[in-house]
Amino acid sequence: MTRDTNTGTAPSNHAIPMQDLRSFVDDFPALLWRIEIARSRIEFLNDYSLHPLGDSARLFLKNISFRKQMLLPEDVHLLDAFFEAVREGRTMATVFRVHTPADGIMWLKLTGAVNSSDPRYYYGYLLDVDDTVDVIRDIQKTDAESRLRIDNVPTPVILMNHQSLRIKQANAAARELFALPRAMNGLLPHFTEISPKTNDEIMESILPDLPNRPWNGTLDLCSTQGEPLKANVELQWVPWKQSALIRISALPIYIGKKETANTQSENTQAIFNEATNISDMLRRVLELSEIGKRCNAVMLSDIQTRRKTVVVTGVGAPLADMTPGEKFSYKGTIAEDIARFKIDHLVVDDTLDSIKPIDWALFIPRGIRSYYAKPYYEKNILRTVLILCSTEPNRFVDFDAKAFDSILTPLNDAIAAKRKK
Repeated sequence: MTRDTNTGTAPSNHAIPMQDLRSFVDDFPALLWRIEIARSRIEFLNDYSLHPLGDSARLFLKNISFRKQMLLPEDVHLLDAFFEAVREGRTMATVFRVHTPADGIMWLKLTGAVNSSDPRYYYGYLLDVDDTVDVIRDIQKTDAESRLRIDNVPTPVILMNHQSLRIKQANAAARELFALPRAMNGLLPHFTEISPKTNDEIMESILPDLPNRPWNGTLDLCSTQGEPLKANVELQWVPWKQSALIRISALPIYIGKKETANTQSENTQAIFNEATNISDMLRRVLELSEIGKRCNAVMLSDIQTRRKTVVVTGVGAPLADMTPGEKFSYKGTIAEDIARFKIDHLVVDDTLDSIKPIDWALFIPRGIRSYYAKPYYEKNILRTVLILCSTEPNRFVDFDAKAFDSILTPLNDAIAAKRKK
């Protein structure tokens, strides 16, 4: 119970004039109602119109058959549970969707409770919550975009709670570098699991000043398996809700001479040249760490322009049921879009948003949500499209278009050589 700060006594209940109550009920931005439980009789306490439903809102509460016509089928059980609570006199609230007269979808909320002074009656309101749903969706979208900004960074990045120093999130590169679990549910790893005790003193000096400026330097770190590594590290303070996170970017320092791009390309070419067939080549691509950590499947589209067909071969778990050399019409394919718009690569962030026929015929039924497609030409004619696929949406957002060239170009060369034979 709250108390008056001046007298120390509980505040008295002010008498509200009946005229003011009537005005409040009439002006309340929801349809107010009460049900006489024993007689299953409803009466409406105001005339608020839930645009665009109008009188349909009243009929919705009265008529179960009409109600089920308006409700989306998957939400019917929510209303059944609400009216069961009404019959039992239990306080209840639920949110659901209905079809509108203009063939739209509207979100509504029903809330109700028994009148404690007269338990014969159950009072409640029907409220339009479209605006609230939009706000929630925007929040979820913002959170998702925030996560994607770290997920699609190709270098190792970790987000850590600034107080507990527990790792809250790590992208694929960081999980691989530090041997972190992919799903970090429940008790999250502590920073000390990848930072030796010798760093304690330097971290104690760094952390207090992070809100003012980021820190850059070299740290001796280790994987969760105890494997030591040295890295150039940047620590940044990131405000988050009522707390804050520390963003840790780590670039490992490799001891010894690194492979040049040409050497790496030659080694990759040798891997493909040893393959027995095209499916074997694609499997070897998927086994490469650069590909495997981001993709679930790899696909080859062999463009047969004269026949107006595309012959597709794919490997990876989502494509396990796919027959090598499956044929599709050229119309509506990735290749058609690439050739028409003369683009050097194509990224689809979410196939569920696509209107491309091939996405609904080939990708979506197999659970592929995003992909990166790279075209290759022979004598200025589109001949091959190599496609990296993921069962997660937005896996190639803000991605360097040439990031996979050191792998896909040797693969295309090996495919071209295989065709000639």
